[in-house]
Amino acid sequence: MEQKYLDDRIKALKGKIGFYYENLVTGETLCHNERESFEAASVIKVPIFMYTAKLVSEGKLNWSQKVQIKDEDKKPSCGALLSLTGDLEVDIDSLCKLMITISDNTATNILMRVCGIENIQNWLQKDMGFTSTQLQRELFETNPDRINLSNYIGPREIGLLLKLIYNREFISEEISQKIEETLLLQQIRHKIPGYIGRKKKIANKTGEDGNTTHDAAIVFAGEPFILVVCSNDTDVPETERFIREIALELYQENHGE
Repeated sequence: MEQKYLDDRIKALKGKIGFYYENLVTGETLCHNERESFEAASVIKVPIFMYTAKLVSEGKLNWSQKVQIKDEDKKPSCGALLSLTGDLEVDIDSLCKLMITISDNTATNILMRVCGIENIQNWLQKDMGFTSTQLQRELFETNPDRINLSNYIGPREIGLLLKLIYNREFISEEISQKIEETLLLQQIRHKIPGYIGRKKKIANKTGEDGNTTHDAAIVFAGEPFILVVCSNDTDVPETERFIREIALELYQENHGE
């Protein structure tokens, strides 16, 4: 795919669009606003999961460790925990799986509290050297000190996280594989996997909120690739159609068929 073709396709879309593609065999990239910051929606859950796994690897958390969830902790929209009555005790491993596979917002907030928002942000900024991706608040935040803050992602930075996972370079082979296997259990598969085929091997995490829609994935074509598409203030159906179409074209170019 030529860069000009991609740029022309993106110009036809409404709002701010970010794009990062990397062929994991040849190193070829295609980019558009890849270093810009985008309102994160649920793609921010990928670095939250990775930081949680980092703490487990350091012995500061345990996958089987139980965390109490009270009724007042439960948040709306995506997820299963909101539908369960009464106070709950859920282990860290299950919270991570719920956060990624069905984008559970309650699980996400609980993990942010367990890990510490400032700790995750420091890791992103100081250890990873990220500038576009920022974690500043819980989902459906009510704390007056944080309510006007936002979380952000950068297409290239999310792509780099996925590349670390694919290359088994995040913490250890075991940790990287666990993260990838969880992403492969993703239930929200109407964007990047949409036209490729929902049963194809694609490890992805979506995000959506109002006029925002994102997807970020490791796509296991003949030549595997990373694809991250972000959008703010866009026409969601039109942009999601673009995501499905461009993902299929890249899949076919990378010997997917």
